[in-house]
Amino acid sequence: MDKKDNDNLRLVAKYTTAALQMAAIIVFGALGGQWLDDYFNSKPFLTVITLLVAIAAALYLFLKDITKKS
Repeated sequence: MDKKDNDNLRLVAKYTTAALQMAAIIVFGALGGQWLDDYFNSKPFLTVITLLVAIAAALYLFLKDITKKS
């Protein structure tokens, strides 16, 4: 493997990790919101709020990770 192939693999790993991290944050935000809605009987208010917060957090972390110089 030459250096170019190694650099390409590192980029693929970086973007794959970032995408999986985003998906996990959004899924846990949605599940947490559903649990809170069931607990407080406030459907779908808390699910929407936690989902929006999770999406914002996922985008923030994604942009922070991608723009970080390695």
